[in-house]
Amino acid sequence: MREFIEALICESKSNIIPDAYNFFGPLIGEWDFKWVDNHGTEKERHVKGEWIFSWILEGMAIQDVFICPSREERVNNNQLDAEYGTTIRIYNPKSHAWDVFYGYAGGSTHLEAKKDGETIVLTEIAAQKMKWIFSEITQNSFHWQNIKTQDGVTWKMQGELFATRRI
Repeated sequence: MREFIEALICESKSNIIPDAYNFFGPLIGEWDFKWVDNHGTEKERHVKGEWIFSWILEGMAIQDVFICPSREERVNNNQLDAEYGTTIRIYNPKSHAWDVFYGYAGGSTHLEAKKDGETIVLTEIAAQKMKWIFSEITQNSFHWQNIKTQDGVTWKMQGELFATRRI
């Protein structure tokens, strides 16, 4: 297994990625977060989670592990809709965007990530009715939102999280 980890993990980004397109580089590391949603109900739900990001594939990609509730929280407060997934973001030098794949038990999502000012917007490829938005990115925190639309005009937040850097 050591060989797999050594072949996958990379300490830094590839020089092929221009600094201007290093959207996800500031997220490398370990994060704790508070997930907030209401799933269409009146009662808002808060769940503790963790998100871990690393450079992979000779620095041309970033992979993460998304765990909600966190491993510690799962012991006492597991959720019916708990998620343990991974995202692979690969820089595309032709489009200067990132090709993104998120997979978890029972599903997957394919997105494209581009910058809009200081915000990173990931748009779901197939129907373009879902977006993930990273905003307010600092060295020690970021805000993430999952928004959806039925009509392509009105967007509704499905959930959001507020992350703080652990390491």
